Amino acid sequence: MSDLNKGVFVMHNKYALAACCILPDSVNNIEVSLQSMKEDMHNFVRSILSSLESQRGLIVDGYLLIILSKEPNSDIREVIQELEQDTKVCRKHVLWPSSDGSGLERAQYVTVLSLPKPLSSVSQPMSSFSLSTNAEKLLLEYKKQGNLDRLMDSIKNGVLRDADR
Repeated sequence: MSDLNKGVFVMHNKYALAACCILPDSVNNIEVSLQSMKEDMHNFVRSILSSLESQRGLIVDGYLLIILSKEPNSDIREVIQELEQDTKVCRKHVLWPSSDGSGLERAQYVTVLSLPKPLSSVSQPMSSFSLSTNAEKLLLEYKKQGNLDRLMDSIKNGVLRDADR
């Protein structure tokens, strides 16, 4: 596999690959920058997916996470929705810091779970990550229930009141 693009964090396991990049604060036109980053990252993710799939003989799901430095305005949210609905190459998600600084907004929409440690060729320093107490409760309940429909029923029926606050 070739060197990773600078500033792109990549993780993968047997069935999925996630590539994460940050849209710089310095961009003037966020709409154009998002589209440009999407196209650049399509080529990058496609090459890694092709390599992984040819090595394993399996289909590997791709996820592109684009991180914004702040919450976008309503005009940009329409562009984001359009970008996320584009299924070319991989699934795409645009995230931004939560208002209280505790995490990323919309991370719950990223459906790939349990990715292991990052690729060894990543030159960026690694940072630790841990789930919040509520996320841990939801994950445990999901494991107990066995599927997402039962978990959602538990939440709707008030079984997990603390986990959704």
